[in-house]
Amino acid sequence: MLRQFNRLIALALLIAVTLYITLTNSETATIKIGPDVTLTTYAGVIYLGVFFIGCLVASVVALFFGFKSYLRERKLRSAARSHQLFFELFLKARSFMASEEWGAARAIWEQILHQDPENTIARVELATCVEKLGDCREALKVLDAMRASNHMNAAVLFKAAELNRKLGNNTAAKDNLAMIVHEAPTRRALELARNIAEELGRMDDAMDYQRALEKIGHVSEEMIAAKTRISFEQLVRSVENENSLRETLTLFVKKHPTYIPALERLAQLEIARGRLEEGAELLVKGAKLCEGDLSKWDAIIDLWLRSAPGDVSRRAERALAAARSATQGIHGAKRIDAEFVVAKTLLAVNRAGDARDLLENLSTLAEKEKVSLSAGQTQTRTHLMGLCLARLGLSKDTASLWESLVEPTLPAAQTGKRPLVSDRGEPSPALSTP
Repeated sequence: MLRQFNRLIALALLIAVTLYITLTNSETATIKIGPDVTLTTYAGVIYLGVFFIGCLVASVVALFFGFKSYLRERKLRSAARSHQLFFELFLKARSFMASEEWGAARAIWEQILHQDPENTIARVELATCVEKLGDCREALKVLDAMRASNHMNAAVLFKAAELNRKLGNNTAAKDNLAMIVHEAPTRRALELARNIAEELGRMDDAMDYQRALEKIGHVSEEMIAAKTRISFEQLVRSVENENSLRETLTLFVKKHPTYIPALERLAQLEIARGRLEEGAELLVKGAKLCEGDLSKWDAIIDLWLRSAPGDVSRRAERALAAARSATQGIHGAKRIDAEFVVAKTLLAVNRAGDARDLLENLSTLAEKEKVSLSAGQTQTRTHLMGLCLARLGLSKDTASLWESLVEPTLPAAQTGKRPLVSDRGEPSPALSTP
């Protein structure tokens, strides 16, 4: 009731103001509306008309801009809802990926891409899901559309390089990384490009990437090792004459005395020239640098036993010296394997008795090294012991050893022998046969 009364008061005031303006401006005025149309009335009426028309126009303008603001606000709210929906779907997809439910994650990423085909994150993650499902070629196709429209996106290029490497397309992977390096060289891109160039045998390109890594200020032990490796490969590929290669490698070894491939390559050149002493010395340096790698010592032993000319006893001593050197500085199970190398060398130089003594003391050495013989080591010991006994003319004593290979669970004596069947209190096969 009070609201209606207020409206009546406002209406009365409006009428009063209108009458006041009209009566106080009672002189007549003429307005020319058109060529032949004029309007003559009280000036107050004209003033009021202009005022109300202005209010009407202002209302229309305000309504127009208000409607535009409404549409803009609606669009912003829709974008915010879409962003929130994407965020929720993103979290859900990432959860599926964390659980390694690749199929479910793939479906969500495809849904996101259907709404936003230019979404780089979704496309890269979809490619990852497809890759995990076992189809790297299809994963690469997923990236193709993005690469066509935004080929310089680093995330897409890195993923494409990774997929190409898995497919064996190292050249394509290198091209992907080259695009990243050209625009914005980063440590990861340069290192991957360098490694791929090495795999492709493009050592000059690999060295260029290596220099670029050094230029951006990245230095590490791995970088130094990579530079040495690439420099060595460049050197070997660039020098064809063996004499020139030997001279160049000699200088390289002086500069890099711990690089094993260079030592071995120079040793091969020295041995080919008949300089066995120098070649063996280089091989020994390489073997000492590879602690625990007994294959390096095997090569040196084989060199003295098979390739070296001259006195047999002298060659045998050299081979034994190399075998004993293999046992220096190593412990644990590797030490046991090194003792087998010595035993084999003793057998090769016809010192079966010494080999037998070494094998019989192997259990004591294992206790000292605080290890136990593995199944493979026990079998190797049995084989070598049997060969020692056969070389010493004790073939009858090998029966227990060969029996242990058939019945490996029987208890063994400290000498490595197992009791014969007749010594175990079991009936003779002849007596137990009907």
